[in-house]
Amino acid sequence: MWQGLVGILVFTAIPILLSENRRAVSVRLIVVCLLLQFGIAMVMLKVTWVQNALLAVNSAVKVLEQAAIAGSSYMFGYLGGADLPFVADGPGSSFIVAFQVLPIVLVMSALSALLFYWGVLQRVIGALGYLLQKTLRLDGLQTFSVAASVFFGIVEAPLLVRPYFESMSRSTLFLLITAAMSTVAGTVMVLYASQLQGIVANPAGHILVASLISMPAAVLFAQLWVPPADRAEHHVPRVRSEAQSTLDALVRGTEDGVKLLLNVIGMIIVLFALIYIVNAILSSLFGDGITLEYLASILFRPIVWLMGVDTADLSQAAELMSIKLIFNEFVAYQRISELGPDALSPHSYLILIYAICGFANFASLGLVVGTISTIVPGRTAEVAYLATRALFAGLLATCMTGAVVGVLDAF
Repeated sequence: MWQGLVGILVFTAIPILLSENRRAVSVRLIVVCLLLQFGIAMVMLKVTWVQNALLAVNSAVKVLEQAAIAGSSYMFGYLGGADLPFVADGPGSSFIVAFQVLPIVLVMSALSALLFYWGVLQRVIGALGYLLQKTLRLDGLQTFSVAASVFFGIVEAPLLVRPYFESMSRSTLFLLITAAMSTVAGTVMVLYASQLQGIVANPAGHILVASLISMPAAVLFAQLWVPPADRAEHHVPRVRSEAQSTLDALVRGTEDGVKLLLNVIGMIIVLFALIYIVNAILSSLFGDGITLEYLASILFRPIVWLMGVDTADLSQAAELMSIKLIFNEFVAYQRISELGPDALSPHSYLILIYAICGFANFASLGLVVGTISTIVPGRTAEVAYLATRALFAGLLATCMTGAVVGVLDAF
């Protein structure tokens, strides 16, 4: 437990040391954000009726997984999860990620579009924003941006507030990007949970809780790193679906899901290819075993120790965090699935599941810079500068979340 407590102090100190204005650092902000993180974590992980509600979420997730498999197996046959028409007695695997896992993104995209059209997501975002507004003294635009990041992706969340980018303060822009890096979208929560079945009990509940706990951490790191220069107030943006009917929302959501699905497939293919090339160069220059993942894992060793990971698991945990940063969190969760439940201790696995749960990776950096720069081309240089720092602020935020959960798990 003491490892995690030391880690929380160290993680908090880093953005203070790198702050653009240390004199503006608020002690109240630090205390309230930490209390809010521990408070949300304790309610979500220790209160019985909340645990039962999260188990219900996990049951719903299993239904969604089966629904996605039903659709993909009809369309793609055994490639999509249907029974094999032959005996699989040769080398290789009949499990195909693109056809059996990623279709969940399509289903969740369509459902999210329906919930957005019906106004359900806006109400949930509003409730979360109200909590942040009252506890952290953020304005309406800031609370909306942070709360929306729990349900919308690294591209979709900024698009919700696109009319405000021209006049948005530097601090608010940094907060928006950091929050997007620190959480994961509702469209992929089910996808990630599906990879963790058998590794931890109630994986869907843990993925949802991870994003909720990371909200105050994102605010803390963003406002320590780039403190607000003024306290100009912005009202909560009013957003509504562009769909004209429930059917229209379903169609639009499906179309967006297809784009997201293809984007995920394309990004993974390109990332794997580029990193393979870089690793081949590194191996030829410095010998076998010297890869990007290996080099990054060296840097992550002290970080995972500070998060509270068991000493025997440091090497494997550092490698998983390096995969999350260099590739993405989906690949890291997939690697956990391949390792199985006995590769690391339950305590270490719990910490890592929370620490990995965020969009802070190099691919997301390119996506967010490209998206916002398209909306406000006049701020491209500033966006690139802030987004690079937000990547590491978001990574630290999820590491803080892992440390908090690790401390609570000790009780």
